[in-house]
Amino acid sequence: MKTRWVATFSTRRSSLIMTSSGALTQILERIKSFDKVIWDFDGVLSETEVLHQESYRRVASDLCFVPTGDWYTPLIGNTACNNWGTLIECGLEATVADIPQLEARREQLFASLAGAGLRLSNIGEILVFAFDAAGIQQEVLSNGDLSLIAESIGQWGYDGVLHVVERQPDADKLALLEARARPGAITFDDTDRYLRAAEQAGAHAVGVRHSHNSHCVLTNPALNIDDGRDFPVRVANERLQS
Repeated sequence: MKTRWVATFSTRRSSLIMTSSGALTQILERIKSFDKVIWDFDGVLSETEVLHQESYRRVASDLCFVPTGDWYTPLIGNTACNNWGTLIECGLEATVADIPQLEARREQLFASLAGAGLRLSNIGEILVFAFDAAGIQQEVLSNGDLSLIAESIGQWGYDGVLHVVERQPDADKLALLEARARPGAITFDDTDRYLRAAEQAGAHAVGVRHSHNSHCVLTNPALNIDDGRDFPVRVANERLQS
């Protein structure tokens, strides 16, 4: 028999009623055992990988380079500088000096593809709210565009809840994760190496499965980015719709 968890939260922001089972239930039942949350953004708080893939593909195509095979998988979770270097090694006719211009063009395309805004994932909508209701500190560590991430968080109404951790341009988030993960923290990521780093730091690491990371082992239990789609959810304030 599946374990079921039912709770009602009430905060200054809204009220929420939800029912869950499986891995999501385990997290909710243990919520007060955590004192810090570290979120990845792309593929965790928002299903963005399809947009990133298309933006890289279009810029590469403009330079007469057509990616083939499983070309996007090595790019997932890495910095833009690293990703352009990978594509150059695969035959893209460009140099390291061209990377800033390539990335500026890709960011424009990504913003255009994202349209009016990025949607908060199902697990994000459920868990960010729940952790906030429990008064638990939440951070976002990402290799993505931090200004776009902050803008999206603001659109979701969580700019006072989700703190985006700054990092140096082109720097990988790994060092920041190793410094900030610790016992008592829970981390959510879609990439194995970051999950391993969080575990080694003593945090409870949770893998998130989505359409573009079937190659990852992830951790057990792992969430799916769409988990909670069938939750009965009531939110007093208007929810962001894609």
